[in-house]
Amino acid sequence: MKLMINGIWRGDVEPTPELRAQQMIHAGRFRDRISADGASGFRAEPGRYHLYASPACPFSHRVLIVRALKQLEDIVGLSILHPHWDSPNGWGFADTALSTIDGAGNGFRRLHEAYRASAPDYTGKVTVPVLWDRRSCRIVNNESLEIAAMLNDAFDAIAGDRGPDLCPADLKSEMDDLNDGIARRLSVGVYAVAGATHQGAYAAAMDQLFGFLDELDGRLSDDRRFCLGERPTLADVLVYATLARFDAVYNPLFRASRRRLVDYPHLPRLLKRFHALPGVGATLRYDHILTHYYDGDWAVAARRGIVPELPMTNWLAPDRTTQTGERP
Repeated sequence: MKLMINGIWRGDVEPTPELRAQQMIHAGRFRDRISADGASGFRAEPGRYHLYASPACPFSHRVLIVRALKQLEDIVGLSILHPHWDSPNGWGFADTALSTIDGAGNGFRRLHEAYRASAPDYTGKVTVPVLWDRRSCRIVNNESLEIAAMLNDAFDAIAGDRGPDLCPADLKSEMDDLNDGIARRLSVGVYAVAGATHQGAYAAAMDQLFGFLDELDGRLSDDRRFCLGERPTLADVLVYATLARFDAVYNPLFRASRRRLVDYPHLPRLLKRFHALPGVGATLRYDHILTHYYDGDWAVAARRGIVPELPMTNWLAPDRTTQTGERP
């Protein structure tokens, strides 16, 4: 386990009950907000804020998508962490084909340096994404959903093109309910499958994950264009960031083997439609994703004794192409 304890980086910590009790998985500790009027203490200004992000991580990918959809590339800076984070030093900056140096001007070589600079006594995991304030030289926020919501509207007054409103007021209640399900049953659900320590936990996690995917596919059966109707919302961002990784990573590597994304009638069309929105496709980096998952700690089958489910669609299933006249 890699984390900081009282401001000291540790790359070899045993996950004690005390650390587990702090629930340091993807919980952001820095929870300040950027606002258009500056009432929050962080006024929306061009060039002031910078993202430390990784296209490999689905939570980090969310903010890259919103940044692209809202056309904030010239407003909010970006530095890319190397996808190979499974090392004693964790997430790192470097001038390589898969990463950049720290473009915010701090000279950080490791992401944990940004956490220590923001809170010298910080204890917790060092995660992406990070929204950095260049003026106060500290982290504003490291909770992906909150950063995505900020990017959606905080800069509208200064951005040249506001882009789509991903959090429309008339859909807020329905979107919040759906986002809660996405968080619990999909975004975290795939990791619950991967992290199961015994067969019963694996079976329960599989039922929850694929129950949600079945419901989501059914929601799209009325030919709506996006999750909540004809307009893309933050719910589509969350779904896309997870499902774009499903057949490449979660199905084979995490043992989420019951179905592939392509086995659903409606979900692939949703992803293709969202992928085609301006700027979205460029945020999907399979070179980062595959390097991160297959050359990292998830590639080690540390939890023996978990037998994957047999896929519901396999070579024994009836041939969908049918009636070709070919001999059996």
